[in-house]
Formats: sequence, structure tokens, C-alpha cells
Amino acid sequence: RLIDSVRRSGAITIEAWLQPADDSQEGPARIVSLSRDTSERYFTLGQEKDRYDVRFRTDKTDRNGMPSVSSPGNRAKPRLAHVVFTWQRDGRARLFVDGRPVGERKIAGGLEASWKQPFHLGIGNELNGQRPWQGRLYLVALFDRALSETEIAAHFAAGPDASRKPKDPVDLSGELFEDRVAALLANRCVECHEPGVDEGDLVLTRHSKAWAEEGMIIPGNAADSLLWEVVESDEMPQDREPLSKEEKALLKQWIDQGAAWTVAEIDPADYRHAEDNPDVWVRRLTASEYLGTVRATFGIDLGEEARAILPKDLRADGFSNTAYNLGVDLGHIDAYAQLAEKTVKQLDVTAFAKRFHPKQNVNDKDMRKLIEMMGQWILRGPLEESEIDLYRGITTTVVSAGGDFEEAVSFVVEAMMQAPRFLYRIEKQRGDGTAWPVSPHELASRLSYTLWGTSPDEPLFRAAGNSQLNSEADIEKQARRMLEDPRAVAQSLRFVSDWLHLDRLEQLQPTAEKFPDWEPQLALDMKAETLAFFEEIVWTQQRPLTDLLNAQLSFVTPRLARHYRLNQSLPEGESKAKLIRVDLEGEPGRGGLLTQGSVLTMGGEEASMVTRGLFVFHDLLRGTVNNPPPDLVVKPVPTKPGLTHRDVSEKRIENQACGSCHVKFEPLAFGLEKYDGLGTWREIDEHGNRLRDDGEVLVPGAAEAVPYENAAELMNFLAGNDRVAESLTRKLAQFAVGRPLTADDVPVIDLIHEKARAEGFTWRGLMVAIVTSDLIRRTRTEKPE
Repeated sequence: RLIDSVRRSGAITIEAWLQPADDSQEGPARIVSLSRDTSERYFTLGQEKDRYDVRFRTDKTDRNGMPSVSSPGNRAKPRLAHVVFTWQRDGRARLFVDGRPVGERKIAGGLEASWKQPFHLGIGNELNGQRPWQGRLYLVALFDRALSETEIAAHFAAGPDASRKPKDPVDLSGELFEDRVAALLANRCVECHEPGVDEGDLVLTRHSKAWAEEGMIIPGNAADSLLWEVVESDEMPQDREPLSKEEKALLKQWIDQGAAWTVAEIDPADYRHAEDNPDVWVRRLTASEYLGTVRATFGIDLGEEARAILPKDLRADGFSNTAYNLGVDLGHIDAYAQLAEKTVKQLDVTAFAKRFHPKQNVNDKDMRKLIEMMGQWILRGPLEESEIDLYRGITTTVVSAGGDFEEAVSFVVEAMMQAPRFLYRIEKQRGDGTAWPVSPHELASRLSYTLWGTSPDEPLFRAAGNSQLNSEADIEKQARRMLEDPRAVAQSLRFVSDWLHLDRLEQLQPTAEKFPDWEPQLALDMKAETLAFFEEIVWTQQRPLTDLLNAQLSFVTPRLARHYRLNQSLPEGESKAKLIRVDLEGEPGRGGLLTQGSVLTMGGEEASMVTRGLFVFHDLLRGTVNNPPPDLVVKPVPTKPGLTHRDVSEKRIENQACGSCHVKFEPLAFGLEKYDGLGTWREIDEHGNRLRDDGEVLVPGAAEAVPYENAAELMNFLAGNDRVAESLTRKLAQFAVGRPLTADDVPVIDLIHEKARAEGFTWRGLMVAIVTSDLIRRTRTEKPE
């Protein structure tokens, strides 16, 4: 179990509290050893006279774990000492004595190929008795992760029996604030108490603002704090459900414990999913991922017929690859069985098996070897012995019933294609609840599904097996190779299609009376326009992602150009279905994603300012707003002569029951009023009302709104705004990990964003930053029950 655990995690810590009998022991004398004998080991912590010495084996060292990592002389003295060795997958090996680092070496390589034999753990000697250590051991602890320097210092401070008390009392309010109070303030208070709203002149997003009013928060004294008084009496929040007993107790506890404020700013967007569990370990393959995996694994394209068989993936939190929404029902089970059978019928089973084992025999030795090697490829990682036994049982049954080699392998392939390890992206998650590195094969799958939306290719798979995915440089090298593959382009188009929900255009059926000139093909033209525009900006020109919001070009068919009323003629004789690149300089209001029909139709036939404004607010500015009260009438008010959509919107904003929320997002859609529900530009609506496209933008967290004169100014503002760029980073990161992001992810996301900006904020730069970050390289483990 120890060997398997360390191999999976790709990291280790060996910790010991000890007292040598003397400083003359040699060998080195074995304090803790996982080894076969005196010349073959996985690791050994030993004493060599007055030095501590650690030998650690990888597939790049010799069998004895040499060269070793040693402390300086005069450390291994006959006195109580705390000795810790750590090794992590990037090869960094460190030795600590009494909480301080005393030795470091690069030990390259991996463990999966070298730690395969069942060596035994020995304490105080080799198992053959030839390297005895004399002294006293108080504690030996082994971890399948590398403890941090801070953790090691804390273990030293606690002492060999963890009985030492810290010199200073522990302030728990900081941890409480980060874990729970910040989320409480973000979700229950900041709606009315953020810059730009700040009801009662109280801002609860920053420490300096929250403490601006004397007596509002008195650390250590909730009873006399004004904030507690209005919450305890249910005066706050206004027009919302009061805080629960548990929420009130939490707020009071935090203030009484010192009211530590340990984040620079509370951004409500980071806490939207504070109550959700972000640690979804099992991700089912989406329909496109499944078909791509079959294609990559077997070289077989199941085609559109297969897509029709698979149940449609449903969107959740803005994407259809959100893990918590990827369930399995009987429809999936039936589809997977059908598609496994279809795949095997098209597969040259004999040739496929030869890729993994040359001998086509049904004896136990050859069949187990084939299952092991073939299964590693199909199931995207090494098989456990129990799994080999399971699939070997299938072949035994087939052969005993008169079947031949090809039939036996066919049934194994079918079984593997319906196994959870094929249909899901399963990762081993046993741990202590902290973030650990994923294994090399798990990392290869994460890279491949993030960059390509399919399983690893052979070069990536070999890199995982040869310990060539250990360092950030290794991962970046693979990522840049993979980004040159057409599959990377296809994956990026899946992202933009999913993000903007372009598939809904296939069901677009506007009312004939309102839009008599509508052609159903126009909806597909709009989708094609957005995809072609995205590919041009992101891949052909490799421009910053923010240019998607104001680039002065597009791709339209002649019929779409007429629908948009573009002021330019297209080449004569062209098919009305052919996409043609157009320059939008001089086209009023055109340029960027928000001015394309694929996005504008989100507002429905009535060009809803609520829907359009919320899209800009949520998806680009990362704003948050609570749902309207359940008893509020939200039926849209129709336009009429003398009453435009903007007039209706301004009345909502002036309404006391609606305005505090609608003022945050509806003005964002004022610049889009001149587009009707199907994206056609006009100066006057169907009632003869003259339309406007000026307005203002209140960026979440900002104190004042920024005015804009027209739609073009709005697009330029969004393209140049830092928060919009950060939001694009978060959107792509969420798509990569398949779950909503939380406050715990913010430090990593910020590092990703800065790295991407340094590389021009291109798609390539951002994807490299994501896959080389801890968001992909590490995963939070499950705590044992």
C-alpha cells in the first residue's frame, strides 16, 4: 500500500524524531529503509557518522538510490533531532534538520517504472541485519506528498509527541474569515454594500471601507458592534430573508474572536459557489469527448449516427461539461453498449492487439500481458492486478466456450469501452483533503482533454510513462506541441460554441408576423459567422482574446449581410451560403462578438435589455446579482409609440423595488438598443420611436460608472477593461476543469492570468498558463472517513 500510494502521488516525505547513540555509525546505518538488501532500495534515511544521508531511487538513479542527499557534518549528534526528507515529482529533493533546510539535490526521474517490486519497510536496520542503527526513535511518519517548509517547521515546533504549546495564542478569526465569513458577507451583504451602491454609506468589500464608520465593527466585541446590532435585530439585510441563527452565530463568533480581515477584497463573484462542493472527482466524458476518445483510441470515427444515439449533454453553470451535471441514465447505458459493439465490428481486432503484444496466444501469461498493455492504452493508465484478473476472466470464459483469440479480445475491448475508467475521467483521490499532484497518466489525460477534448496521443502517453511530465517545462513542451494540432482549434471552437450557447440557434423560430423576412438558414449563418470570426482572431491572427470584443471584421454570407443591412456590397456571383470576410470599418455599431446575431438573439424577439445586460454583466464583467423576490411580477412591458425598450428599462431602474439590482446591468444593454431581436441594425423601431445607443458601465467593485456615447465606445471599453480580461481567463479555466470556480481557486487563477498577459493574452498563452498551473497539475484529495 505504501509503494502504490507513493507511486500514485509522485511525492514523498520521510519524517523522524530520533536521538543517535553516537556519531560514529557508518554504512550508512539504516534508520528507516524501504529496500531489498544493502544494495537495492526505494529509499533509506540513514546516519553516516555525523551526517544524515538519504538515498532515494527513481528510474534515473541507480538501484541503490545514488547519488544521495546529505546534511552537512556535525548534524547527527547524540541529541534529540527532527529529520525530514521530501521529494516531489519535479525532482526537487530536500533534507531538513530541526525545521531548517540543510541539503538539496535534483533527483530526476519518476517512480512508476522503478517502484514495482514489493520491497519491505524496515526500521533500525536492513531486513538482513547488516546495517544496524543505534539510538532511540520517538516517531517515524511517511507521507505520500511533500510537506511544505511551513508544515515541517510546525511539526518541529510541536515536538516529538506534539505536546509543545505555541508561545502565542492562536488567532482563529483569520481562518474563520477566509473559510466562511467572507462568503457570508459576499452572498448576504455585499449586494447592497459594495462600491457604487453602498446603502447607508457602508461598504463591506474592503477592510478600510468596512472600518470607516466608527463602531461598525469592534474587534473582540460583537455586542457593541453596530454591524452585529443591525444583523441581530434583522434590520439587515433589507427586503431579504434575515440571516439564519447559524449565520448570525458565525458573524458574532468572528467579531468576538478578533474580526481578522485576511483578503484584499471580497469579490462576490468568487463566492457564488461557496456552498457548492467544487471537488467533483468523477467526470463523465461528454458526447464530443466520447466520440473523440473512440477516434483517438481505436482510429474509428463513429460519425453523426453515434451522436444521435448518445443522450444530449445538458448545460449547467454556463457549460455542458460541468461535472456535477454529467449524470448517467439508462439511455447512456444502452448507447454505450451499442457504440462499443459498433466499434468492435469496425475494428481490426488482431492488428489492434499486435500493437500491444506480438504473441496471439490464449495462455495465461500472454493474455495477461496483452490485457495489461492494451488496457493501459484504452483506459488511459496502468491497470491494477484486480482489473487484469477481471478482464482475464472474460477471455477464459470465451475460450472455454469454444471462442478463439480474436473473439476473446473483442469481448475484452467491448467490456473496457463500457468500464467506468473509459466512460469517466476517474482519478485516485485518497489523501488528507489537501491538494496533491496528480499522477503522470492522470496529468496526461488532463492535458489532452483540456487542449484537445479527447484522450492522449502516443507521444503524450509515452511522456507520462517515461517520467517526462514531471516539471513545468516538460508540461509546457507538450502543451505547445499539442497546440499546433488541428484538435486544439476544434476544442477552442467547442469552448466558444458552448460559452455562447450557439446550438440554441438551431431552434430559433421567430414569429412570422413580426419578422416576415426571416429565413431559417440565417440562424446557421450566424453560428458560422461567430465560429469563423473566433478562429480568425484567435488562430489565424493570434490576437489578444479581448480583441474578440471589438475587432473590425467579420464573416458573413450575402443573405446575412442583407439581414444585418451592411453598407457594403459583396462580390457578385457568390453563393448566398458562402462566408465572406468583410471589413467593418465605417459600419455603424458593428464589430465584435456582442454585435453578432448569434449573441444578440439571446435577448429573444423583444431584444430584452434584461437578458442582454445580464450576459454582459455576468459573462464579461463577472458581476453578481441575486434573484428577484419570488412575489415580484417580472412580465416584460411591451414597447409602443413613445415607449422604447430603453424607456421601459429606465422606469424599472427608477422603481424602488427593482432599481437597486437593475441599475447594475440594464445600462450595459443600452448600447445594444439599435439591434432588434434578430440582430438587425436600425435607427427607428417598428413604432417610429428613435433609438439610442449611449449609456454607462458600472464595473463591479468600482465606485462610479463610466459613460459611453455609442455601441462602438461600449465595445472598446469592454475590450480594454482588466476585469473583462480576467473574466475571460476564468471562463476558459472553468471550461478546462469542468466545474465552477471558487474563492480557493483565486490565487491560482490570478497567477494564470498574469502569465497569460505576459505572453500577449493569446489563446495559446492562456492555455499554456492553465495547463502548467496547479489548477491542472494538482487536485484536492478526499479526507479519509
